[in-house]
Amino acid sequence: MPGLWLKGEVTAMARIELRAFGPLMKIFSQRGWSLPLHVEIAPGDTPGVLLKRLEIPEEQVEVVFINGRVEKKSHPLQDGDRVAFVPPGIPSIHRVMLGFYGKKA
Repeated sequence: MPGLWLKGEVTAMARIELRAFGPLMKIFSQRGWSLPLHVEIAPGDTPGVLLKRLEIPEEQVEVVFINGRVEKKSHPLQDGDRVAFVPPGIPSIHRVMLGFYGKKA
């Protein structure tokens, strides 16, 4: 189960709510993950770290939204953040409407 990666010590962990769109939803479905997926994070975790931990290839995520804003994959995550992974290939009009036309994650 994602997020349950600490061994031994029982502590209150920070959690984020993760969503995926387009073909990334298929990965969630194949792995039996809920949408949204609640994931425990550690201090200093970023969307890039999360991708590695969840074994989602980084090239399958073009844009990361954190709390409704486009952020870099190196942006630090905080307890309660709402994170969304958006795959490449979103049509131009949607890119403009979502606010990430011409931006890199």
